[in-house]
Amino acid sequence: MSIDQIEHWVVKIPIINRYYLKRSSKFKRHLCFLLQKFGLLKPFTFVQWLATNNCNLHCPYCEASAGKTAENELTTEEVNRLIDDLSDMGVKRLLISGGEPLLRSDLMEIMAYASLRHLELGLVTNGFFVEEQWNELHRFKYFLYFTSIDGIPEYNNRMRGNKEAFERAMKGLELFGRLRVPVRMVNTVVHPENINQLGSLLEILKNSGANCWRLSPIAKVGRATTESKYSLTGKQLRYLADFIKTHQSALKIDFGESHTYLGCFDGGLAGKPFFCGAGLTRCSIMPDGEVMGCHQVYDICLSEGNIRDKPFSQIWNEGFTRFRRVNFPGLCRNCAHLSQCQGGCWAEMTKQGTCLKSVWEEDF
Repeated sequence: MSIDQIEHWVVKIPIINRYYLKRSSKFKRHLCFLLQKFGLLKPFTFVQWLATNNCNLHCPYCEASAGKTAENELTTEEVNRLIDDLSDMGVKRLLISGGEPLLRSDLMEIMAYASLRHLELGLVTNGFFVEEQWNELHRFKYFLYFTSIDGIPEYNNRMRGNKEAFERAMKGLELFGRLRVPVRMVNTVVHPENINQLGSLLEILKNSGANCWRLSPIAKVGRATTESKYSLTGKQLRYLADFIKTHQSALKIDFGESHTYLGCFDGGLAGKPFFCGAGLTRCSIMPDGEVMGCHQVYDICLSEGNIRDKPFSQIWNEGFTRFRRVNFPGLCRNCAHLSQCQGGCWAEMTKQGTCLKSVWEEDF
């Protein structure tokens, strides 16, 4: 039984639920520590593979700094060996991202092999090539389809550097909607330039193939590392929280995964448990085979090892010690929200040495 399955039943019991929501992250973390002690810890959520750094678009705050194909990307044979290892150790889900993964010429062959080894697939794509590759894409079983749209059509296309970006993203959602993929998610990076477009974009998405909408404050990684103009103020963060609460009935809306801990600071969002599974229930494999707890820190290269040097299963079982111990920074130790958030987003804390709590409290 996975950690998510345990949580599914726990939250159904009202008395336990109230207690659990305040301590869910701490509970999950210590459960992971216990499973690790007995050699039972696996990437229960998924393993993410960044198939390539190549991308046909050029977003100014791309966390992957995607563009050209990276040097020394994994070959088909190397990826298939990885898939064998994942399947043999009991991993159920492979999340494929990039760059733009559909630019990789052998991707359909790799996806077919992953399906043969009983891995359920997730696909993160800008949607640009979905329609032209649909004859092959529709054959696989998916747990997630994920695409990014950062505003109304004209604005989104300008930020992507392509006048067809919005239309292609919407077509991808439509096609994957026909497959009834359980999670069809749109991610929107929210910043001062587009925060006032959220209402208009919501009206568009309500009539699209999406069933989830993730609103993500900027992550200061990749091209956004030095771009402070994209950071939200405390007032804007609280506006974003209010927007999420107000429009939940229209579409399933939440903060971006790495910022769900912001719900700890707002009573109206506190019913959403937060847990950072980096190095505990998930991890990322970079285009060149480096294994990391979270892909958002690749630009400071905190690698646990490379699958070219040793099997992924060995890296998983022997590495990730920085994730599998309690070691909170000073600003967290006396925080009233520690039991609920357990330090928030690991990548954000590692890159910036802080969380958004101080920003949230600005101008109160």
